[in-house]
Amino acid sequence: MIEEQTKGGLDFGALRSAIEDKDPDALLGFYAEDAELRVVNAALPDGPAFELRGRAQIERYLRAVCDQQMSCLLEGEVVSGEGRITFGQWCAYPEGGPVSVETTLEVSVSRMVRQTDVVQSARRDYGSER
Repeated sequence: MIEEQTKGGLDFGALRSAIEDKDPDALLGFYAEDAELRVVNAALPDGPAFELRGRAQIERYLRAVCDQQMSCLLEGEVVSGEGRITFGQWCAYPEGGPVSVETTLEVSVSRMVRQTDVVQSARRDYGSER
């Protein structure tokens, strides 16, 4: 498990809570003013990415995502080093398939300056066959 305070000064425990609580205001506080966010479809790694630049664009995106009826949990190993943090998220929607997201953050002076999310549809074994 990662230390709650990363080498870049980011409070990962608070970030985890903001993600899992779907709190756009708390999430926005982690981004630098000139941050970049990039979302890539894992099935099309060379395809077009969804890209946002600056906190104003990222804020609109976060509010839209957090407003969705879904649950998100951070799962698996969290890797931290040299201003970079990588972790996995599992998002479940009431009417639709689950989605897994591999997130890589670049951190400078306790703020996220760049985020890349690789999104893919996921299957999870809930102990029963469909």
